[in-house]
Amino acid sequence: MDLSNSVRSSPVSFGEGGETGRADRSWKPLDWFLVLLLTLTAAITSFWDLGDRTGAQTYWRPGASGEGFTVDFGKLRPVDRLNLYEGPGARGKTRIEWSADGRKWELYAEIEHKHNRVFTWKSEDKSVEARYMRFTTVSPGYTLYEAAFFTKGIASPPIPVAQVTDNGKTDPADEGTPNLVFDEQEYAPYRPDYRNSMYFDEIYHGRTAYEFVERMEPYENTHPPLGKVILELGIRLFGMTPYGWRFMAAVGGTLMVPVMYAAAKGMFGRTRYAFLAALLLVLEGFHFVHSRITNVDIFGVTFTIVMYYAMYRFGETAWRSGGFRRGLGWLALSGVFFGCAASVKWNYMYGGAGLAILFILGLARKIREARAEGSRRAARRTVLTLTAAAVFFIAVPASIYSASYIPFERATKAQDGLKDLWQYQINMYNYHKGVKEQHPYASKWYTWPLMLRPVWYYGGKDLAQGEAQSIAAIGNPLIWWGGLVAMLASWWIGWRRRDRVVLTIAVMYLSFYVPWMVAPRSITFLYHYFPMVPLLILSIVWMMRWWEERYRNGRRWTAAVVVIAAGLFVWFYPVLAGVTISRWWMNVFIRWLPSWGF
Repeated sequence: MDLSNSVRSSPVSFGEGGETGRADRSWKPLDWFLVLLLTLTAAITSFWDLGDRTGAQTYWRPGASGEGFTVDFGKLRPVDRLNLYEGPGARGKTRIEWSADGRKWELYAEIEHKHNRVFTWKSEDKSVEARYMRFTTVSPGYTLYEAAFFTKGIASPPIPVAQVTDNGKTDPADEGTPNLVFDEQEYAPYRPDYRNSMYFDEIYHGRTAYEFVERMEPYENTHPPLGKVILELGIRLFGMTPYGWRFMAAVGGTLMVPVMYAAAKGMFGRTRYAFLAALLLVLEGFHFVHSRITNVDIFGVTFTIVMYYAMYRFGETAWRSGGFRRGLGWLALSGVFFGCAASVKWNYMYGGAGLAILFILGLARKIREARAEGSRRAARRTVLTLTAAAVFFIAVPASIYSASYIPFERATKAQDGLKDLWQYQINMYNYHKGVKEQHPYASKWYTWPLMLRPVWYYGGKDLAQGEAQSIAAIGNPLIWWGGLVAMLASWWIGWRRRDRVVLTIAVMYLSFYVPWMVAPRSITFLYHYFPMVPLLILSIVWMMRWWEERYRNGRRWTAAVVVIAAGLFVWFYPVLAGVTISRWWMNVFIRWLPSWGF
């Protein structure tokens, strides 16, 4: 992917003692080889063991209280566990009873159906000797895709079901039949884990993407729809399976790598630094985790890289020698991806303030250069640029944002149409303003740069004594902590040199970060810091270049940074990918801080 093909900028000063002159942004065969190599590496790590490609697809949805069915095993069986797999439906209750003879019934479990059970295998553990199990709907509102009974033992297959008998209390509102609850037993696991179930916010984003596909009433409406629209593509390709609902996130995380390469190539003008930036992204834990979970942030962050890189190129492109039209092209690209980012989550709109500052500074520089050159078209070009900016950063993003609601509107039962778009935004704002519930993995904005409280996304169950399995949203410590130091150092050095790369990084970092200091939402998480991570990487690369230009051992330091980053990625890989390891090893060697809970 070449975001800068055939475009040349005005001269760029790389600082004292460094290279001076026109940045070589043209892509050579080596660039294509390296970007393909890094993209392939990112794809392999993202898609490897991403999730099961199969899963229950048929379901039964009761329409009224009192409905149910009886399961007959054919003979007395030891029953130790019931696993249930449910679909859309966040309400209702089921009473499950067991019997040895079909006459005397005792309670096995009462299931309260809530949103956290959606497309997730949930276990009810109780040991009984039973031949019959009876399901009775206490209150409807849930969808049961599959149920399976097990005798204790991880390798145990489901207990065979001889017969399923409807209790006869059918309702016209029913969907499917009770037999469909036991028709896909081969997909029923004894041990639920991330490979066969949703975890963390997948129950919102993945579910809503599925509801777009089926044109069902969307459950999640607390963020704009574009991210779920993108996730929808994977479900259409691979069905409503863990692989299907995570597929597009893995695609998004993979594509972020060539986007990062292209941005770094354009900003630094060297293949070496483009490669280093993209390589550090591949080794970044936060990027890796969000490439493997049904979460929309991976799309939003990718869009932000394009939008601020395009604005950087607008500022670098002089009006002379045909640069005026090219500059408008970069402005248009920035506006389009700003609209895309805003249509994923509102917090990516914060970057709009940074884009506005960079635009004003870039335009002012163009006007000064035009006047210094005695150009008579400076006033006309200024008016045209301002007009274009109004179109590209107001009309175009508003159109993209509004269009993203079309799948949402088609799925709603009310069929209100886009005329109620404004009310959707009011509802969304009131939701985020009203989020007050405490969360054990919430964190304040001032703790994010130090990564004091990673979010624990998944914890494995049914593990052997002394084992642990986790997935945590935790970054690569070298990139987060070293990147923070590099960024602050680059600000100090770059300010004196009036470096435009540093200016872009500083303005965009602050525009993404500062609004969280005053945001009305009181419960926030470390993943809100995600847009700043690529900027940390660019800061590290900037300091690498600065160091290499001045010191003979500069490249050795660069190599050391890369080796340490790679080592830390491998070190933390178990808690990034959900690998089962020793609990002792996790507690002693991976939990570096007491506040890291996983």
